[in-house]
Amino acid sequence: MGSLGQYLRTRGVKDGLLKGQRVWAVVGAVAWIIRLVARMASRRPEMVAREVLQPGQSITITSVERSES
Repeated sequence: MGSLGQYLRTRGVKDGLLKGQRVWAVVGAVAWIIRLVARMASRRPEMVAREVLQPGQSITITSVERSES
């Protein structure tokens, strides 16, 4: 919901909150809630280790399945 979402959020603030148009306030609120939920649900990379390598050293990266918690 890229530019459409941005348009609806902007219009919701301008017309809904500033001009008092209730329909645009509701549309803007829904668009902001969708954005908030999407950001909360998105997976962010997690740093698990940081190592400084000296010349000649190497590192091996492997993947382990996550356990269902």
